[in-house]
Amino acid sequence: MFGPLLSYLRFIRGHKSLLTFGLLMTFGSSFGQSFFVGLYQMPLREMYDLSASAFGGAFSFVTLLSAAALPWTGRVIDQVPLRTFSTSVILVLSGAALAIAFVPSFWMFVVALFFLRHFGQGLMSHTSSTAMGRYFSVNRGKAVTISAAGYSFGEAIFPAIAVALIALVGWRESWVIYAAALLLVLLPLTYGLVQTDPKPETVVNTDNATDPDDRTAKRDWTRAEVMRDPRFYILVPAMMAPAFILTGFFVHQGYLAQSKGWPIELVAAGFSVFAIVKLVASLLAGPFADRFGFRPLIALYMVPLALSMIALGTVEATYGIFLYFTLAGISTGGAMAVGGLLWPELYGTKHLGAIRSLSVSLMVFATALAPVTFGWLIDAGLGANMIAHISLGYSVLAVALVIFFLWREKAQNQAASRPKP
Repeated sequence: MFGPLLSYLRFIRGHKSLLTFGLLMTFGSSFGQSFFVGLYQMPLREMYDLSASAFGGAFSFVTLLSAAALPWTGRVIDQVPLRTFSTSVILVLSGAALAIAFVPSFWMFVVALFFLRHFGQGLMSHTSSTAMGRYFSVNRGKAVTISAAGYSFGEAIFPAIAVALIALVGWRESWVIYAAALLLVLLPLTYGLVQTDPKPETVVNTDNATDPDDRTAKRDWTRAEVMRDPRFYILVPAMMAPAFILTGFFVHQGYLAQSKGWPIELVAAGFSVFAIVKLVASLLAGPFADRFGFRPLIALYMVPLALSMIALGTVEATYGIFLYFTLAGISTGGAMAVGGLLWPELYGTKHLGAIRSLSVSLMVFATALAPVTFGWLIDAGLGANMIAHISLGYSVLAVALVIFFLWREKAQNQAASRPKP
């Protein structure tokens, strides 16, 4: 019962500096995440005299632009020391937060929002995931899930902080406080935690011995090679599914509650359940992934997402809220572990930053496309139940592609192991 917990504690004790760095980077990414920026939607709309669709359009535009830029900015982490890259990202994010408070025109706000999204949601998350994937091998799953806990902590803490600061000092002044916190608190902490750029061969398992079961790919692929590999395109729909489907429902949660006849207060409470379940699921998935690799996990984590869509599409009682959020949290927690292991195990770590930036850009693209797509479905008169059934169809397709990937790999391995005539 206590085996996984003791394993985590031993691992954290041996690598606390780098793990804390990863967790702080994901925690700090909250300033650019949708859930946080959305808290300021009303004062920003009033400031620039924007309709809901105009604000949503601007948000989608900068998110798509961020997705397009990530393959180019994200690859820089392969070329400079980790401390240099993370310092630069935090400095720009701090400047973007300060700009949000003071820009006088809408178009300048759009520019500031792009930098906030790109360096917050995009590069802060990218820095953490790339560092965990590159500098850990046999304990990569635990490293990824520990660092990813920063997302859950941010979701749990920052909404209350934002609401309190808006009430106490005003929305503009709160962004000045965020900029100062990034510059004066987060930057010194992360700078001190990564005093020198870590070397992959110095980060081994919790018993301080190299493990023969290290599943890192034996050859380091370049991003150009990855883009020609059919496996990448087979797996992308499954990797994008939780981000696309859940972002669509989260952004349109008001319509979801109205369509289902659910109290909006209970739907809001469901987010707390989602955050807790996601954190627990990711922590449990970490040791599992370290032991068996990403392949068994990727075959499993899509199943709870499909079940959550079945619950959303068929259960009308209010307990369906918590059933939906619980299953979605399980799937998202598994996806976090898979996302950290998948690319190093398939393509190695030398060009991991460039490869991950490509996959992250697709994820960001999915989060930008989902609100618009779900909005079209809603405007077309579809209810939440029908949209959930359509999302279930996407989930089933993604599961089928994963099964095809695993079957294809097994067939290729069997063919390679046969003695040649």
